[in-house]
Amino acid sequence: MSRLFRCVTLSLCVVALSLAGFRATAADKRPPQPAQGTPASTEPPVAPAAFARGETLAYTAMLNELPAGDAEVRLRQERQDGREVYRVTAQARTSELIDYLYRLRGTADGMFTTDGFTPLLFRLAYKNNDRPREMGVRYDPAAKMLLGSVKRRERVKERSVPAGDVYDPITAFYWLRGRDLTPGKPLQVEVFTGKARYRVAALVVKKEDVPLTSGVRPAIRLHPAVFSLDEAPQENLLPPETTLWVSADATHTPLKLESFMPIGRLVVELNNN
Repeated sequence: MSRLFRCVTLSLCVVALSLAGFRATAADKRPPQPAQGTPASTEPPVAPAAFARGETLAYTAMLNELPAGDAEVRLRQERQDGREVYRVTAQARTSELIDYLYRLRGTADGMFTTDGFTPLLFRLAYKNNDRPREMGVRYDPAAKMLLGSVKRRERVKERSVPAGDVYDPITAFYWLRGRDLTPGKPLQVEVFTGKARYRVAALVVKKEDVPLTSGVRPAIRLHPAVFSLDEAPQENLLPPETTLWVSADATHTPLKLESFMPIGRLVVELNNN
């Protein structure tokens, strides 16, 4: 589970930033929530015009109102080999306080097409308590496969999965943001980290205002869940109390994540001005 959180965290799903730092306590495996059985949506995602302008998102994480970590995500549109693509870079780290328990430093970068969210490249490099790790995914257009690799010390393990309705963590982050978030509607997407496969699901609850440190923002509330597709039985790897708020505009920018774990209340919040 912690491997997924590192990937999702450092490849944009910054809402999972601090969960990656508390793998021992976040492993609160409880019975699956109803979202587990929801069917996948066949509706094609749209790329909001705001993505084309690029974005920089900065997040802070608090555990029991104490600093837990921070992260930054940057997206830019550029031309690569004659086609328009989005390139994303991200970095995250735990705070000095959390470093005493679990030290995490990492960077991620990825690239996907602007027309269809086809994943092209994903790479995550991080240090877990100063132990270096690296994993990645690249698209093979000839074989129509996603080729994954995991590097640990000097050993490299490879794994491939058929491309199609499978996305790397970075592409999945923006794919989900491009969906129609109508209240009552379930969403799900399959994610391949280069090593493991997961199903990320979310139930769109309702529109409401969410209080942030910077002020109150119009938002959409979601209840996310994560399931491993490589293990049985499938159980929600997130605490069932986990709630995510995204902006109510077309970009569906993650604004705030709140989760209650055995060690306390975790809040990850957008701090952009």
